Amino acid sequence: MLPFLLIALLAMPIVEIALLLQGAVVIGVLPVIVLTVTTAFLGGYLIKRQGLAAMQELRGDLAENRPPVAAAVDGASLLVAAPLLMTPGFITDAVGFLLLVPPVRYALARAVLRRLQAAHERGNIVIIKR
Repeated sequence: MLPFLLIALLAMPIVEIALLLQGAVVIGVLPVIVLTVTTAFLGGYLIKRQGLAAMQELRGDLAENRPPVAAAVDGASLLVAAPLLMTPGFITDAVGFLLLVPPVRYALARAVLRRLQAAHERGNIVIIKR
């Protein structure tokens, strides 16, 4: 897993720059700049809006003594989506915007939980309960 992550972190900026340059060739430099700035502002606006909604949901869950599972998933997804949307690039923007779609982020959270549970069952991770 670690080598894949390292390769992705090194390759991603190169791929993003290549796509931005290719976009500039196809649609022009100014439209690419406008798209990049617009997605950053739109992403910031949507992150703020959904973040406030997640906080409201968290407060409601805590007031009713329910575990704030959905609010935690929303908050974690927004924490990942925010820097992706603020980073210039088409791929990071696409992934960031996907994390703003509730069914996508809940499916991703279920997949991550399944992997964590499988790793725990194999003995690769230890969960400490209090």
